Amino acid sequence: MRRVPFVSGAPRLVAVDLDGTLLTSDKRITACSRAAVAGLERRGVAVLLCTGRPPRSARAYAAELGLTRPFICYNGAALYEPARDRARVRHHLDAEVAAEALGRLRGAFPGVMAGVESDHGWYLEPAMLDRRASEARLGPEAPTAVGPAERFLDAGTIKLFVRAEGPSGPVHASRMAKAVAELPLQRTWSAGSMLELLDPRVDKRSALTAVCRDLGIDRRDVAAFGDQHNDVEMIRWAGWGVAVANASEEARAAADAVTGSNDDDGVAAVLEDWLHEPAGDPAHQLPTGG
Repeated sequence: MRRVPFVSGAPRLVAVDLDGTLLTSDKRITACSRAAVAGLERRGVAVLLCTGRPPRSARAYAAELGLTRPFICYNGAALYEPARDRARVRHHLDAEVAAEALGRLRGAFPGVMAGVESDHGWYLEPAMLDRRASEARLGPEAPTAVGPAERFLDAGTIKLFVRAEGPSGPVHASRMAKAVAELPLQRTWSAGSMLELLDPRVDKRSALTAVCRDLGIDRRDVAAFGDQHNDVEMIRWAGWGVAVANASEEARAAADAVTGSNDDDGVAAVLEDWLHEPAGDPAHQLPTGG
């Protein structure tokens, strides 16, 4: 890894993805990463989680890092407030558009299985439930209900996520995205085997832009870390975008620099460099909640 400078000392705000970026492959935050985040926070640099995860599976990581301020979740569709244990949804997915997309995907890929995230719960089709259970990805909370995804698409829908099994294994999300390319949807993925569909106005960049606008922080004073398709626009937008070594080709191409992998404390290595730079202005920190 090469040392990553920042144009004006340390950034004022650091936006960091979780899976594949800050988290190791076994979904842990290392002691090195915890110490680097805490060090930046003490010096007035705000660290903002920016994840595709729902709050239920991200809030424990925020707590482990000692971060109490709101964080971006659902790929930018919502801002979760730990102090109030609630998510403020910015944009919902149109239920009719989602149903149309799911119908097209079922027609194009016979092995489709789906899930729904909404204001009132999360839902899995039986095949998706079995798949996630076999991959140990269910977490401590069971889905609200199990059944055909079409039953759960309504005005409160936040995200539709879809997987398809082909003869030789999972169909890549980029292939599935082409089947719904004409529909007004945000098509993205944080893993190649899972297509995530959201309102077309939703992405991490737009959510981060809104947070920074509210705080009066210029994008040139923002650093962003990521590894996948859903991080590309955020990495490209930030004053300093950093991809981890295990990132996708498109994420690395969008970045100003590439650090070590998620399993080699790549994010922490950059944050530690910034601990020796002039600190950010505490007035520009995100509120801690409330």
